[in-house]
Amino acid sequence: MRTVPEFYIVDNLLGDRLGIAHFSGLSDAVRAYRALPASSRKALGVQQGADAIDLVQFLPLFPHDKDGEDVMTLRFLEFPLWKSDPQVMEMARDLASRLHIRYCLYRHCIIPAPDRDKLPRALRDRYLWPDEPGDLNTAAQWLYVAGAGRLSAAEFKRRFRASQDAAQYPLVTHISAHGMDGRGNYKSLQVNPWEFHLLARRSQERLDQNKNEKRKNHEA
Repeated sequence: MRTVPEFYIVDNLLGDRLGIAHFSGLSDAVRAYRALPASSRKALGVQQGADAIDLVQFLPLFPHDKDGEDVMTLRFLEFPLWKSDPQVMEMARDLASRLHIRYCLYRHCIIPAPDRDKLPRALRDRYLWPDEPGDLNTAAQWLYVAGAGRLSAAEFKRRFRASQDAAQYPLVTHISAHGMDGRGNYKSLQVNPWEFHLLARRSQERLDQNKNEKRKNHEA
């Protein structure tokens, strides 16, 4: 049985010492978070027992951005413990509304906040076509980054390979990718980062299904 969630705020993630305050209610945590200066790299998170994870961080959106903005961190989607908890999803939606979230931090990139978890109709018969079989991320050809412009996938990786430990995450606005339709015909894709993620998920499901069918046919 899961414990009752509590909330915490961190006054500055980049400070030498972390100032952490705990709260039993989300409203109190949001009020205290808002009261912290916008110049600090503050965070608001949720804790259940010994497990804790940030839900919001105040981040610069591009190089030399002195203002910054509240950004929803989607790292909880990478952990089954958090992803499967409906309370966490409800908290994330509540925070997105309270703080007027426009961007999310996902896999060390800032991306426009998704408004749905389904692909638009124009992409429902599309799949990624990776340069390296099995690595769907290699389907990305060009990435458009705020403050840097259009970067090749190789240049993006070179510039931001260590971004997970950096004070600045790249803001990726959209991606040009290699794709295909359901019949295997090549299609050039222009998608936002979340759509690329959804396409990768669907493409992987298709690959797994084809592998299972081949194995069954071989065993028959």
